[in-house]
Amino acid sequence: MYHSVLDIMINSDGYELQNHGDFFYPVGCYYCDMSKTKVIWHWHKELELIFVERGIIKVGAGQTEKILSEGDGCFINSEILHDVEQVESQEGILKSIVFHSDLIGNLNSIYRTKFLNPIIENKNLPFIFFDGKKDSEIVSFIRSAWESQATENFGYEFDVRNFLSKIILKLIEGGTGKIYSPTSKEIRDNERVKIMMNFIEKNFAENLTLEQIAATIPISKAECILCFKRVTGNTPRKFLKDYRVLLAAEKIRSSKKNISDIAFDCGFTDMSYFSKSFREIFKISPTDYRQAKIFSN
Repeated sequence: MYHSVLDIMINSDGYELQNHGDFFYPVGCYYCDMSKTKVIWHWHKELELIFVERGIIKVGAGQTEKILSEGDGCFINSEILHDVEQVESQEGILKSIVFHSDLIGNLNSIYRTKFLNPIIENKNLPFIFFDGKKDSEIVSFIRSAWESQATENFGYEFDVRNFLSKIILKLIEGGTGKIYSPTSKEIRDNERVKIMMNFIEKNFAENLTLEQIAATIPISKAECILCFKRVTGNTPRKFLKDYRVLLAAEKIRSSKKNISDIAFDCGFTDMSYFSKSFREIFKISPTDYRQAKIFSN
């Protein structure tokens, strides 16, 4: 089966809260209409593969930003900061499969030491872009893994692991996709932003100041803004606002609590500003979002 991507909720360590499968079969399969949601900056231990089913999307990974068109795909390595956005008002439907490397090979296996570790431990391999035409074989593997996981025909677990193993082998062989290798400065910036995001996520309901966020490194307020912009393209304030909105959306979906109380709990003190911020991401008001039940768990 597959799940609709609603939003990305993150714990106090900065990791995504979503469980991708379970201990025995750590794979998650997702469908996302980017006109209805936003995938906020986050990271996870799992590896991720994406392909564009329809339209175009914008993927940010580390300090790389890439527009993916229908048929294109990408690989996002373990613990790499990334987000996905709609391109202006254009249609963008993506499908992704997120899996723990243990599915391919556990800690002491040759699959881990010979094939997985060279990828997972390579800080110069955060993101690989696959052109739908030039790299059609590997994109077809991603699509096949997704379809097998979504349909769940008898024995699909073998098919999924087989397709994912083929993808890992292709990555190790090289010559597939366009690799984006970060500089040492970019790696440093990414680690700094993770620390600042952790602080924001732990204290989102407070009246956070830029000085407090910068002090977590510590760096100057000006460098804090520049560092955030280099990595995410936005300011710490923008990340805080988006995080609050997505947290509020989850609470609106999962509870009957008054929307104004939810907004206050998530750090908003002005309802008109909250509604405006909510519309920027979900294209509808918080009230319509709840009443329409567009998204369901």
